[in-house]
Amino acid sequence: MAIALKKKPVTVYLQELKYLTFQKMAADQNRKAAELVRDAMDEYIQNHSQPKKTLDEWQPVSLGGLKPGARDWILKDYQDELLGSAF
Repeated sequence: MAIALKKKPVTVYLQELKYLTFQKMAADQNRKAAELVRDAMDEYIQNHSQPKKTLDEWQPVSLGGLKPGARDWILKDYQDELLGSAF
């Protein structure tokens, strides 16, 4: 059974020419402009939302992994790369 989600009315102010262009695009697709807006918002959310990473998923910034003989990146092994000459 699908859950019906409420729709929220939103007011958006657009330049008239853009709005007319958008209405024509909707008419050409035999759809309502509101449908195109909802689709555009869905697409934007999908393309711009990134899942949050856990601390365990983070990797050190590096061009080639640990230096030869290094045990981890926290100690002196990566201080030059992470801090440059400031350390």
